[in-house]
Amino acid sequence: MNNSKVFNTKVAGFDAVGIRSRAVELLMVPKLGGRVVSLRNLKSSREWLWHQDRPDWLWPNEAGDSFGTSPQAGIDECIPSVAGCFFREKQIPDHGEVWYQNWKLDSDALSHNILKSTVKLPISNMFFSRAIRMTGETSFLFEYSLENHNTTEEPFIWSLHPLKTIIEGDIIELPREVTSLRLDGGLGVPISRGDIWSYPEPFPGIRLDACQVPGEIDERCVKGFAGPLASGWAAIKNAITGDRLELRWDADFAPYLGLWINRGLSGFHHVALEPCTGIPDSLSIAAQEWKTVKTIQGSERLEWSLNIEIS
Repeated sequence: MNNSKVFNTKVAGFDAVGIRSRAVELLMVPKLGGRVVSLRNLKSSREWLWHQDRPDWLWPNEAGDSFGTSPQAGIDECIPSVAGCFFREKQIPDHGEVWYQNWKLDSDALSHNILKSTVKLPISNMFFSRAIRMTGETSFLFEYSLENHNTTEEPFIWSLHPLKTIIEGDIIELPREVTSLRLDGGLGVPISRGDIWSYPEPFPGIRLDACQVPGEIDERCVKGFAGPLASGWAAIKNAITGDRLELRWDADFAPYLGLWINRGLSGFHHVALEPCTGIPDSLSIAAQEWKTVKTIQGSERLEWSLNIEIS
């Protein structure tokens, strides 16, 4: 049974809209790129999403801003690229074209307990839509669409960008088929794009699934990719409390999983499990070098979904 309800509140001074059941709660700030700033287990009080430890931890950004100057909090949507790049005579902004925009909620969908917005990609001339609703007491369904308003085929990368807090006992769970990661970058040990690390233990005693990163420096981080996957799921479970967050998606549509582990860069500690349609983070490299990009035909509409379960 789904007993969800939508409500309005304030988060760090910004208007927010939420959807909750008796067990879990999600908060979204439409003005800040539709950013999901909270995913909370109401029974255990576990807050899954990361944000900076400061009272003014949310603020707006503009087109062309580096994502590093953003709040970097919670869940963003990255499309048509994650890394800023120059592609087909277009300068694609860092983390794409939707994370800095003011999303307008669909009032009709809101009346049906659905958080839905449609946002234009001003550079790529496409329209991106996301609708969030609850499908059970502990699960959120994210439904997406992308419409190409060009007459030509357009390569793109969609990636969920969910920064999660790291708490003692957190363990990353991935399908057994994931035995290696193809790297895009990092700090701590020398890393070149395209390097392959064994997963989960690339170096003796270093466990990526325990959110560990090699190196002696304080600013250690790594970004790598698993896939193509046969099974689209990934999770984090706390071995002490039993709290668990799981993502499930269609691996035929998004066959890759990005894994970002930050242990000290900018003084932050967080982890991200990032389902994505292409790798690496740069659309230009994905399309022209790694040949791992998805395309949308002229005037085509694509639809896909992702489920988040909190237990």
